Amino acid sequence: MQFRKMRIGLMTSLLLVATYLALVNGSVAQQPANPAVAASPERACDKAQSQIDLNQCSGEQYHLADDRLNAVYRKALDFLQKDVSDAQTRKDVEEEKYNQIAIEKLKKAERAWIQYRDLHCDAARHQVGAGSMAPMVWAFCMAGTTLHRIEELKDAYENPDRKLE
Repeated sequence: MQFRKMRIGLMTSLLLVATYLALVNGSVAQQPANPAVAASPERACDKAQSQIDLNQCSGEQYHLADDRLNAVYRKALDFLQKDVSDAQTRKDVEEEKYNQIAIEKLKKAERAWIQYRDLHCDAARHQVGAGSMAPMVWAFCMAGTTLHRIEELKDAYENPDRKLE
């Protein structure tokens, strides 16, 4: 029974890593404007010589994705705040209120997403138990989920006049 759990955990981990690497190829690698993110994460992790190296590399990739998300989120909020300011300048109370609600909804959605991300990746880590792979599985999950969130924000808030990256 214990061997079966370990085998399932290892297969889950490998699937998570493969999914993350596929996501990274389509998301992070397309961002040449930021050299810290432009480097392909799987290339960085290819140099890992041990599980400790893989854990460290996956953690670094999560932090890069998180920094990128924070910048995208901040820019989306800035655009919405500009809409509020423009409405105030025009003395358009209805438009101002509408845009304030949009800001509140984005903030509420982001708080809910953070809770989801944390629970989701904790569950993914739990699949491999408390072994040496657990930090890597968690970090790759956090990075992949974060990259998905970036795309969600861009889909919802980006337009030809407003680029988030």
